[in-house]
Amino acid sequence: MKFSTKAVLLFCLFAYLFSSQSVYSQNSTTNSENNNQKNALASRPKLVIGIVIDQMRYDYLYRFYNQYSENGFKRLLNEGFSCENTHYNYTPTNTAPGHASIFTGTTPTNHGIINNNWYSRTENRKFYCTEDKKVKALGTENTEDKNGKMSPYNLKTSTITDELRLATNQKSKVVGISIKDRGAILPAGHIANGAYWYDSNTGKMISSTYYFENLPKWVSDFNDKKVADTYIKKGWELLFPIENYTASLADENKYEGVPTKDKKATFPYFIDEFDKKRRYKQFPATAPANSFLEDFAEAAILNEELGKDETTDFLTLSFSSPDYIGHRYGIYSVEIQDTYLRLDQDLAALFAFLDKNVGEGEYTLFLTADHAGSPTPSHLYDLQFDADYLEWDSMKVELNTFLEKSYGKGDFVSYLGDQDVYLNRELILQRRILLQEIQQKTSEFLLTQKGISQASTATELSKYIQRTGFLQLVQNGFNQRLSPDVAFLFQSGYMDSYYKKGGTTHGTAYNFDTHVPLLFFGKNIKNGQTHRRIEITDIAATMAALLKLQQPSGCVGNPIVEIFE
Repeated sequence: MKFSTKAVLLFCLFAYLFSSQSVYSQNSTTNSENNNQKNALASRPKLVIGIVIDQMRYDYLYRFYNQYSENGFKRLLNEGFSCENTHYNYTPTNTAPGHASIFTGTTPTNHGIINNNWYSRTENRKFYCTEDKKVKALGTENTEDKNGKMSPYNLKTSTITDELRLATNQKSKVVGISIKDRGAILPAGHIANGAYWYDSNTGKMISSTYYFENLPKWVSDFNDKKVADTYIKKGWELLFPIENYTASLADENKYEGVPTKDKKATFPYFIDEFDKKRRYKQFPATAPANSFLEDFAEAAILNEELGKDETTDFLTLSFSSPDYIGHRYGIYSVEIQDTYLRLDQDLAALFAFLDKNVGEGEYTLFLTADHAGSPTPSHLYDLQFDADYLEWDSMKVELNTFLEKSYGKGDFVSYLGDQDVYLNRELILQRRILLQEIQQKTSEFLLTQKGISQASTATELSKYIQRTGFLQLVQNGFNQRLSPDVAFLFQSGYMDSYYKKGGTTHGTAYNFDTHVPLLFFGKNIKNGQTHRRIEITDIAATMAALLKLQQPSGCVGNPIVEIFE
């Protein structure tokens, strides 16, 4: 077959044009992808703020809604995105595991913070979640003060704050702040620039040598101003006339605890008038302590220059005082209502500060809680619920007596409390008792006790079977190395007898403890809400998606896709 010279020239020209167009198309695609990547990084906010309100129930958003200002909680609800059906997916629902789970995106099974305190088999004592004997205290009266010997060492997986630091080659700054040490340390992660918490001996903000050799000058300067003293002297009075507190029981009622035996649970609260010697210990259980923490947050943003360059920074801010107040006075107290009305003003002040110093639309925040709070059993009892209190000490004696009938005399129960039973494994080994058998007998005994609804042995939970209902929450909170021999659940309406004196607590698998608010607001967040069930472990996954980061190492959550613009 023969081709003319003209045909050959036309074929070559066509081939050249086709290949040029292909190269151009590939280059355009590559350039477009590069631009998209640059735009994705450019869309990151200058600052992320993770706000945790200790013991905030979901219904507080709406119970006090009509008295909130337009610039606090309502601003988040009206301009941000609300996940109305957010729950904890494990038990116990307490402060330390709550903060750890929010920022790691996983449960105690993986992150290892199984409670605020737990029984240590190796040391035969209660162990505190952030204690660290290797570090020294900074800002305290002496470097061996146990209030400051804290670190995130016991947290076994990474946090979203860690992942931000790693992704930016530690150019991002991460700072954690709270009244409680665990509320500052666990959210900030392992490689934070600093974590700061309140010292109940001095009224100062302190830290540890885990983060730096010396307390930063700006923190010392803040402490020198004696900000806590200023708030203590002003006292805590009602924000509005008492007639406006219709969402609560009477200011003085029999379901409340009291600050001291000589001070009734009634407004106003001037600490120096009823407990001057312990003024700094009493201060966190007053609403002005939230204002104190907001002042410190502003100082941190300014002095650490958070949100001042193109690299995203992260501030974790945990308001602990609502928990202290809830524990003392209960969820239907005037004190709780006033706390949230004042906290609303503190949040409004913080948002205005962020608008001015970081830039409106330049920051992203989320607000949630580390757990919610239970109704007071004595109040429920008076309303004809089946409700009561459980005595741990007597139950421990009765359980040990029960086990002695099968195994002879001995101290078989090392610890009973917090819905946990730790058995004396050394004695069990000496007696050649089958661990599975004595765990099962313990479980059977517990189920005969009034106020206990379910019990599971460590042997059962170690199988990691997919379960349903409350047992799945127990499973998600079980850590094979650290958890008890038997975990049990209260019946709804039952509580530790410590609270017979008034007030309330949390820690159960019931909705009143698991259902918390979750609000997103700011850059890249659309306005809206969802009633789809969200789990607390979804927050870290969502922030990873928003910031284009690797999810934390143990994250089991999923991004909440509805929030994105």
